[in-house]
Amino acid sequence: MRDLFRRIVRQVAYRSRLLITRTADYAELLLFPPPPAVGRIEKSWTGQVSLDGAARVAVFMHFARTDTIAPYVRYHVRKLREAGFAVVFASNTPCLSDQTVAPLLPDVALAFSRQNIGWDFAAYREAISLVPALEKRDMLLITNDSVFGPLYDLDPLIARASPAEADIWGSTDSWERHYHLQSFFLLFHQRALRSEAFRRFWDGVRCFRRKHWIIEKYEIGLTRTLQDGGLRCKALFPYNTVTETFMRSHTPRTAPPKADRTSPAGYAQMLANRIKASIPINQTHFFWYELTVGLGFPFIKRELLQKNPANIPNVGDWEYVVSRVSNYDTGLIREHLSPR
Repeated sequence: MRDLFRRIVRQVAYRSRLLITRTADYAELLLFPPPPAVGRIEKSWTGQVSLDGAARVAVFMHFARTDTIAPYVRYHVRKLREAGFAVVFASNTPCLSDQTVAPLLPDVALAFSRQNIGWDFAAYREAISLVPALEKRDMLLITNDSVFGPLYDLDPLIARASPAEADIWGSTDSWERHYHLQSFFLLFHQRALRSEAFRRFWDGVRCFRRKHWIIEKYEIGLTRTLQDGGLRCKALFPYNTVTETFMRSHTPRTAPPKADRTSPAGYAQMLANRIKASIPINQTHFFWYELTVGLGFPFIKRELLQKNPANIPNVGDWEYVVSRVSNYDTGLIREHLSPR
């Protein structure tokens, strides 16, 4: 009886918080209409990579609370340049100084800092608007600093993202809320870049203040808009492939109904139960090991290592795992995770 009462109290508290949050979401939408996503640039720098005639263009979105660009970010940008991309570095850190940006300039075509408004998609929109003759490029990649990596060379991954199979490729997909490609790595081929759906989506991006609208209208809405426009969207590491890999390599043993999910057996049982029940799971968190070791996924989510919000039990092994499968300098991650 006591357990039932506690569950009811927790559910009421959760529903109350959800109601307050949604009320705030809609109040913002009604009382404070979101402003346009362009015209927020405060300072820009010209890099040493030519944007003119570049067949591959990448937009890299960055944010820091202080005048810094972390070494893991500079490494990521350099690997994009080595993969043949002319990089537009878009920062939502308005206070970036010349001294901070200078080490980045050999690896980018253009860098700019803008007012911190509108989250990632507003920065993407502003950067895309600066790329001349975008419809003539072979591909556009949008990515950001929410991941550590790449753990492996990007060339084989890019080669797998064939325009014959899909017009837009994400590294991973998600079934949470609605099906969508996750936005930390999205590659658009020329058919997408020339489409009305692509242009209409980015022209419509506004500077929402609340993250709910960014997720609903842009993170999820992008895939829906492009598919409605007749474009083909695929993931390089599809959710079903990742969960099947987990089920093959972690056949759960019989566990008691209340198995401790912090133990390997309890954790595997919990995930297996959710997969069987078709409950969507954030694969970049819960299946980070399978992605990294079994499937050659080149990134690890920064939030997973910094916060581990789902209390996944094997995250503490990240450095050993990465060192086993990659030549990536794990010191770049350790430096960023170290308390300041």
